[in-house]
Amino acid sequence: MFYTEKRDGFARLGVFEVNGLILKTPAMLEEELLKKIDFGKAPYAVKKIFPEIYEDLKPSGDVEILSGLQAMSPREIAESFSELRGNRPIYAVAYAEPVNVSLLVYLGADLVDNIMAIAKAYNGIYYMGDIELRLERMTEFPCRCEFCRGQKLNELKREEILRIVAGHNTEQLRMEVQKCRILIEEEKLRNYVEAKTKLNPELTALLRFSDLEHGVCFPRFRRSTCYFNSQESLNRFEVKYFLNRIAECYRPKTRALLLLPCTAKKPYLLSQTHRIIRSAVNVNVNEIIISSPLVVPREFELMYPAVNYDTPVTGYWSDDEVAFVAGWLSRLVEKGKFEKIVAHVEGGYRKVVERALKDHDVVFTSEGNVLDSSSLKKLKKELEGYEKYDLFSEMFSHAFRYQFGFELGGFVRGKYPEIELQNKERVARFDLRYGNLDIYSPFAKELLKRGDYCIRIAEFEPTTTIFCAGVESADQKIRPNDVVVFYNSTYYGVGIARMHGKEMVEAKKGVAVEIRRRYRF
Repeated sequence: MFYTEKRDGFARLGVFEVNGLILKTPAMLEEELLKKIDFGKAPYAVKKIFPEIYEDLKPSGDVEILSGLQAMSPREIAESFSELRGNRPIYAVAYAEPVNVSLLVYLGADLVDNIMAIAKAYNGIYYMGDIELRLERMTEFPCRCEFCRGQKLNELKREEILRIVAGHNTEQLRMEVQKCRILIEEEKLRNYVEAKTKLNPELTALLRFSDLEHGVCFPRFRRSTCYFNSQESLNRFEVKYFLNRIAECYRPKTRALLLLPCTAKKPYLLSQTHRIIRSAVNVNVNEIIISSPLVVPREFELMYPAVNYDTPVTGYWSDDEVAFVAGWLSRLVEKGKFEKIVAHVEGGYRKVVERALKDHDVVFTSEGNVLDSSSLKKLKKELEGYEKYDLFSEMFSHAFRYQFGFELGGFVRGKYPEIELQNKERVARFDLRYGNLDIYSPFAKELLKRGDYCIRIAEFEPTTTIFCAGVESADQKIRPNDVVVFYNSTYYGVGIARMHGKEMVEAKKGVAVEIRRRYRF
């Protein structure tokens, strides 16, 4: 028996019950546990060459066995994980090491083993984090684990040394698996994996192949900061989804457009730079903030990942960065009917604007520094005479379209960014933890009418958590961390999905929804 407790893309926290033992996954198998697994009579790699033979020799247990990984290319490994993903746990056999286990878990491995750790030990290799040391070059054990502490290399026999190293290597791998569990819980695994893959070209290739596939198990909204530190960051699901979705939902209304640089503080409106600009200039036009790799219309700055990301700032923009950001800026500008485009930018930001809008007459207002009095004076002159623009109302309209596909009217209350939409009663508010809209009864009823992001549950009184056993049907669009509406004949309410719609219907156990509020019909 296996069930999911929490998802983070393909990675998941789960519970695996085997022969009376209960394992929290991802987990490392060793010793007696390995004897309880049916490995079949042929490695999974055989399926690629002789599929008919593999069908006769494949394992028959409750675990998806992914063996023969050593013989596969990065593309084949990514494809194999894709073929095996489902409700059963995936066991990546004899392949896990400290340097690659986080990527295996990211791809969907629920179970790994210490076979490679022991094999490396008896081949004279000592794990030191992500580094492999040769025993013949060591004069002491640098680690202070229970196996290495107090041991003197020059006083031990070869057999004793290898036994110690096997135990040490196993502990190093175990620590990495435990780290993966913590990172999944905190929704930070992708950041860690991007850093790890830079240690090995094959791991980088494997991550790039896996990024060609993004299923409904990837959340649109997260509680964690999104770090854009490498080329692979451009391929993250969050980046692709955000840019494509805002290109669909963006509806600029003003006759002029202001382009501004991003800031370290999020949301941008709270940054010192943007506050100084807005205190000196009456901004009543649409704005687009330029960053890398994001391009963010002001209306979307409270949505994830725009509300919670970080990127290295050096002042230098590579040609790839400029081209990527310029392409998206051009698409967004074409959504409006702008009579004037004002760019208050310098350096690499200006390069982006010049490439993206080479066919437009852009007015550049910064003269060396965007906060210089002369620059602000010039900007103020260019933005005079425009009618008042209700930015906060437009933020709600754009967020509704982005998150749910339609919008609901009302008036805005509160102090930015803690703003909410009301219409006789509270309709929605921005949830800065996840970078999305949290909704209340009026909007929940609209979703029920449309059947969007809705989950039908059995006839019971929901309290704090809805388990998969109580789910009868669910909208297939639902992703983990989506705001959803649950209902039966007596109750309806709002909650946070903990798995995607298909999974919560098919799974026999596990948490489907965490309830935020409940109402009676």
